[in-house]
Amino acid sequence: CPFPKPKPGKKKTLTNGWKDKANRVCYYCGKRGAERHEVFAGMNRQISIREGFQVDLCPEHHRQLQDNVTPWAKAENKLLKADFERKYIRKVVGYGMTEQQGLVMWMELIGRNYCEEYDPE
Repeated sequence: CPFPKPKPGKKKTLTNGWKDKANRVCYYCGKRGAERHEVFAGMNRQISIREGFQVDLCPEHHRQLQDNVTPWAKAENKLLKADFERKYIRKVVGYGMTEQQGLVMWMELIGRNYCEEYDPE
């Protein structure tokens, strides 16, 4: 057979860059040794890593945002998600698309709109 068979297998899981942890500082308090927090968790975690939807946080702030039980953490998670959505849409608008096309791409990527100023319809 002149053509090789395709190799079966899973996609490689992305990691969030643990090697440079000592050089990172917390987004909120400035402590060194920050951990990477993927803003979109669960099934969107790999998208967060691939697209750079991550924030460096000290272990205390990281646990608060991951647990998402305090009023501060709930509000901050919403703000971070909306901020990354705006950045993503601005990025694709910079490539020559409209905001509406950027929102459609966002919805296909993440599946939810977090910004009030963008109308998904």
